Amino acid sequence: MRPSSGSKRQSAAQVPEANLPRLFVQIFATAADAMLVVDAAGRIVLANAQCAQMFGYPVEQLNGMTVDQLVPARLRPAHRQHRRSYARHAVPRPMGINTTLCALHADGSEIPVEISLSPLDVDGLHFTCANIRNVSELRRAQQAVERANRAEAVAEFGRLALGTQAVADKVRFACQLIREHLNCDAVLIARCGATPAQLALDPGCDEDSDRLAPLLPLIGEQMATLSLEHAEPVLLIEDPAQISPPFASALRRAGLRSAMICAIPDANDRSGLIGAFGQAGDTFTNEDRSFLRALANTLGALRQRQSAEEQLFQSQRLEALGQLTGGVAHDFNNLLTVVSGNLQILEEKLPDDPTAAAMIRSALRAAGRGADLTRKLLAFARQQTLQPRAIDIGAWLESLAEILRRTLGPNIDVETRCSPDMLAVRADPVMLDTALLNLAVNARDAMPSGGRLSLIAERFHHGGAALAQRRDLAPGHYMLLTVSDTDCGMSAEVLARAFEPFFTTKETSKGSGLGLSLVYGFVKQSGGHVEVESRPDAGTVIRMMLPTVSAAEDAPAPAPHDAAEGGTERVLVVEDDDDVRTVAVGFLRRLGYHVIEAAEGPRALAEVNADPAIDLLFTDVVLRGPMTGADLARDALARRPALAVLFTSGYAPQTLSLDTALSRGVELLGKPYRIEQLARLVRRAIEARDQAAASSRRASLRPTTARRRSIS
Repeated sequence: MRPSSGSKRQSAAQVPEANLPRLFVQIFATAADAMLVVDAAGRIVLANAQCAQMFGYPVEQLNGMTVDQLVPARLRPAHRQHRRSYARHAVPRPMGINTTLCALHADGSEIPVEISLSPLDVDGLHFTCANIRNVSELRRAQQAVERANRAEAVAEFGRLALGTQAVADKVRFACQLIREHLNCDAVLIARCGATPAQLALDPGCDEDSDRLAPLLPLIGEQMATLSLEHAEPVLLIEDPAQISPPFASALRRAGLRSAMICAIPDANDRSGLIGAFGQAGDTFTNEDRSFLRALANTLGALRQRQSAEEQLFQSQRLEALGQLTGGVAHDFNNLLTVVSGNLQILEEKLPDDPTAAAMIRSALRAAGRGADLTRKLLAFARQQTLQPRAIDIGAWLESLAEILRRTLGPNIDVETRCSPDMLAVRADPVMLDTALLNLAVNARDAMPSGGRLSLIAERFHHGGAALAQRRDLAPGHYMLLTVSDTDCGMSAEVLARAFEPFFTTKETSKGSGLGLSLVYGFVKQSGGHVEVESRPDAGTVIRMMLPTVSAAEDAPAPAPHDAAEGGTERVLVVEDDDDVRTVAVGFLRRLGYHVIEAAEGPRALAEVNADPAIDLLFTDVVLRGPMTGADLARDALARRPALAVLFTSGYAPQTLSLDTALSRGVELLGKPYRIEQLARLVRRAIEARDQAAASSRRASLRPTTARRRSIS
């Protein structure tokens, strides 16, 4: 029984040879996976029902189609390369190892698939059997995991990047994430130059610099073209035939075939590019694009944050420098007052000594230059005295252009343009001229071989939500004056210090380093804003924003030029610097006045109480002790309403918190001053007192007319 039973099992396991073809056909037709057989030319010769169900074509139609028709068009060049490579080494194996394979359904949708290939040889003819499996569900699960991992990676990148100030470390970490999650062969992170098409690799993106540096100009041109059509351009290269021949050739020389590049956004446009490259015709999915875009957005936000922090730090640093500079300038003005005052007294005492007179004049000229220096320092510190009025910018630009053409020479082409609807600008015309001349001279010195200087005025409305560096600019209407040149530009290090006083890149004795400082202080004090943009070999652009007025106002009539006269009134001089007080007392006595002096406020107030004949209080604003000059004037006027008041200071009036509500307006004499200036303002203050007394009909307070004499 056992032998017969074993014989039955053996006969049952055998299939007659004549039935084998039908058995293989049945196996092929009923296989769980889609299967098709392709000849050496890539034509489908046999397909099963599962293949028809997967691709949406009847079996009869599939037989005779090319296998390329089942591949998305963008992937066909890479697919052909895979087939040629497989034909040279045909062994059973998966197709497209470590790549994402996609098939094309009849309705145009794409299907993620896995494919296994087996070579067949029938009567000397070569075929390939492809076993195809739809992995949509598996791929969806994988994508969900990938999305979670990538989202966590982007969040971790943001946290780590916020904790480090080194730009190279941030870029290096971003490059590492792109390599890990996109499985690419090269990574690009670049910054835009003067134009979006000019690119430079970021510090930290140096691993692929030799391969990618030659591609940067071509990538910049391609992205610039895309940005005209797309708000957030993404350059996807899956077939070199998609791009220009020079670009494709450069890509091949770099050993690369595919790429995905997107813009790093900025507040206005884009600050740079981020990209991933493949070398074997790999493709990038929508998930890959989303990941790269998330990294780009994070990098863009980090760059904007860093830029805002740098601008805030720069603003705070300039503010601190301004406060320090203003204090130094005030002290220096006191010194100049002593030097200049004593020189003037000596000049009068030595009229018959030509040598001494020449030396005194030379010293006075030096003191004048020192006073000009402090004026520039006070301009930077926003502590200068401004006399703003409405200016017709069109006419002003036209006249300034003529001056600049004569001043800058024939090798500098001066171009001016003004919007026809430009409103009048409210600014100090002298300081505006000085600021533009400083900018023009700087541009000329930076263009020794010649170039072009452009001055363009246009209307600008600031709504309060513009760039971070304009946060201190009040909302309103402004003139935007753009001054640009074609010079060699400035490095980032030089640009960061451009507005600092005494910082200059010029040779010794060829520049004081106060030109841009003066411009900065003047514009800020005028209620405007100034910013500078420059890169090496890309020229310099300076933008000045100054407030406009609704209509041009007539220029105020100049103040009458009072004669430098003296008098016999009693003057109380209050000054805490002994040397400065000595000069002031000497000047006033030279002018014929009776002078009483005090070094601080309480003593001066006692003199006012004790001497009702005092006509004028001449006081420094900043005094040592419990009282300022303004406090002293207020208390003195409360006791003596008919008292005339004249202030003096090395600071500007708008920085001194003077109480303009004191019964009459106040006069301020800036230090250092000449005797003629002191004479004029003393007379003006006393006469203003007399006019106020007359207008209020306080005859009892009207002083007798003082005898005057002119200075010889």
